[in-house]
Amino acid sequence: MWRHIWLIVGILSAFSFLGCSLDNTPKRLPAYLPQPSNLSVGDGATMALPAEGVTAVLVVLNDSGFEKSAPELRRGTLENLGEHLKAELQKQLPIQIHSVVYPDDVKPKGSVDPFIQLGKEQNVPYLVLAVLSSTEYEVFDRFPMGGLQQPTGMRGGGMPGYRAENYARLELALLDARTGQPVASTDGQAWATLERLVVPLESNVYPVVRRAQTQPPIYPNSEGEEYETLRWVSGKDAIAQAVMHFEILWRKNQAA
Repeated sequence: MWRHIWLIVGILSAFSFLGCSLDNTPKRLPAYLPQPSNLSVGDGATMALPAEGVTAVLVVLNDSGFEKSAPELRRGTLENLGEHLKAELQKQLPIQIHSVVYPDDVKPKGSVDPFIQLGKEQNVPYLVLAVLSSTEYEVFDRFPMGGLQQPTGMRGGGMPGYRAENYARLELALLDARTGQPVASTDGQAWATLERLVVPLESNVYPVVRRAQTQPPIYPNSEGEEYETLRWVSGKDAIAQAVMHFEILWRKNQAA
């Protein structure tokens, strides 16, 4: 009887995650910037991008002010992702990042005033605004003792645990520091899954964070780091996609 109960729970978990996977983390950039008539914030360019390299300050925000948002990242995790984003931008685009800032007083009020003030304080012609957000869900599941992945809902035995999925979005906007208006914007999305046991055990396979099956699993350093590792992994992958989209946009704009 218990076997059938666990099987039903597994099937319900699978349907739950199917529904979750269809829910994208909402775009948050429009909450911070007024939308100009010639650009739907989140995709495209309002004007010709600079032909030569530009100097900018990278402004990193972790937005968690929406329904089903994951908790805010720890400051150390956010700064780690900010430095990674800085390195990727400078490697893939003609942008020199003067510094990286993490302002706590910038709120989603749709006003350019905070960015104009930042531009004056930093004395740079451009700002690169990065808004990182994510949605997170968790359901009951059962995992094989060896840690090998099997289709969700097909586990008759195994150890009871929870599966958490994080869907991250990283939105980028190049802002004119004098006006605070976006010159160009784009974004990237990614996901990662955390598998953890109900009762922590001495194990070299759980907790574990997974991405696509072609990518190796990532093992958190400790039980207390498992959710932060999940959010860091999905955030880092979202950065990779956002920078790639920004590079494509930049090249298309230069070729036009």
